[in-house]
Amino acid sequence: MSAQKNEGAADWEGETPGRDVSEQDLMRLGRLLASALDLNNRLDRVLDQAMELLRAERGSIMLLDEESRELVVRAARGLSGSREFRVPLGEGISGWVAQHGEPLILQDVVADRRFRGTDSSVKSALAVPLRVQERIIGVLNVSTSTHRRRFGRSDLEHLLSFADMAAVALENARLYQALKKDRDRMEKELRLANRIQRSIVSTHVPCASVRMVSRLMPASAVGGDFFSVIPLDRDSRFCFYCSAEMQDRCQKLRTEFCPQKFGLMIGDVANKGMPAALIMSVLTTVLYELGRRHISPRSVLNEANSAFRRFFSESQYGFATLFYAFYDNNDNTVTYARAGHEPPLVWRKRDGSLEFLEGEGFPVGLMEDGQYQERTVKLERGDRVLLYTDGLTGALNTRGELLGRKRLAKLVREHAHADLEAFLDVLADEIMLFTGDAPQPDDIAVMVLELEEVYDLTMTVGTDVRQIRHVVDSVLETLRDFEGLKDPVTLRLCLEELLHNAMEHGNRGDRTKKVYITVKAEPRRATIRVRDEGEGFDFRRVMQKHEEDPQVLSERGRGLLIVSYYADELLFNREGNEATLVFCCK
Repeated sequence: MSAQKNEGAADWEGETPGRDVSEQDLMRLGRLLASALDLNNRLDRVLDQAMELLRAERGSIMLLDEESRELVVRAARGLSGSREFRVPLGEGISGWVAQHGEPLILQDVVADRRFRGTDSSVKSALAVPLRVQERIIGVLNVSTSTHRRRFGRSDLEHLLSFADMAAVALENARLYQALKKDRDRMEKELRLANRIQRSIVSTHVPCASVRMVSRLMPASAVGGDFFSVIPLDRDSRFCFYCSAEMQDRCQKLRTEFCPQKFGLMIGDVANKGMPAALIMSVLTTVLYELGRRHISPRSVLNEANSAFRRFFSESQYGFATLFYAFYDNNDNTVTYARAGHEPPLVWRKRDGSLEFLEGEGFPVGLMEDGQYQERTVKLERGDRVLLYTDGLTGALNTRGELLGRKRLAKLVREHAHADLEAFLDVLADEIMLFTGDAPQPDDIAVMVLELEEVYDLTMTVGTDVRQIRHVVDSVLETLRDFEGLKDPVTLRLCLEELLHNAMEHGNRGDRTKKVYITVKAEPRRATIRVRDEGEGFDFRRVMQKHEEDPQVLSERGRGLLIVSYYADELLFNREGNEATLVFCCK
């Protein structure tokens, strides 16, 4: 490639020589440039090394903006205010070099007709193209303002050799930056998709006498496993199965959902990742709308099967396993149907026995007729139902062994007497111990339901502060034989505070959400539990703030401080949306 020289330049023989550059110097420079992948960092390193190589006083690197066809200054030394300065392709010295792909040696820069700068002190300069596989990506410029230093052919050869390495290093850094930007954008979208996916999952059980904990562990940022509680419309046809007294009671709640019955589902779309997550979102929505108005799990699965085949017949993810159940709190029965899903496990508190909820049926979307069987199982107080996806039983350890149903049953039997939340924590820990360092091959979803022991009072009320007096009166009436009830004013104060918190702070005044109250009255102990359908709060953090600075305690925190002072115990669940109030007879 020929080197252009401007008119009036000194003879080549008259150049001022720079220091000799050996092959080892260039190799050292190459290793240095390869050490950092950050584009800005690498730009600075390239320019610093080029100026050191040629003992230049000033320099700049301009990269080509492919969209605007402009050269943009991305690194500069000794040139004030030049960063992000733009030059159209073909204009100025750098624009000429980029357009023609040829280097320039300039011995009188200001006199050159292509000069567009404002610094008249510049004397000698070199401008070489940065080239990657015959594609110009930018221009590297170095210059000096002293007459004693003139760039010549040897300087140009050194800079061209350096520029070849620098161009590759800068292009690699640029590609890395572009990939990182795309990755960051994708991760942001995946995080958003994960939040959306989790928001679809509903775990609010409308029956006060049923507790549930759950865990969703996708193998990637999003997955195809899902579960949800399906609230039932209060005006649906299954309301006619309730007694007139129960219907009258529901009418007073001012809520749209039934407090005695609900549906629940757990499923697994074939494969995992974003496509499975999208299908999961659609399927969950379909099931939610179907379940609100159907009493038969078989009919829900039949409708879901038809919808799946209609929407996703062309998809490679052509089926999903599903378990759908209908719980009736009036007789403690679970009526269910399986669509090729892992059978839930029932633990009986009475004798510690285990029972898998078997049943026939094809995965939804697989066959035109799913042939779903509907079965009913009766539960007793204290019984637990474990629902899970095959990612749990299919968990692998480093030896390639499956966790399997037998190991799962053994874990359930060993830890079933633990508190419900602790039970799920221990179960998750045991699975992690089993798998060890083995990667998680599939999504995992787990739900655990427990029928609470018989309470002396179970109430479900709407988010309406006008209900509070009725609730408090009912609780005091239930505790009339409690020996510790010598000061009903104190108990009324504490209970009113918890109910206000649940309605105003937990449910945020949303009249579609409910508050659940249970009361257990013993001769020398009274236990009252209040649960809302909000996201909860960090109880420990609120109380810690008060300990550090009593003046910053929020309105909610002040009320809870009063309750904790008068009650013998004030406990919260992990989410912070359930408070347990305990009074003891002293």
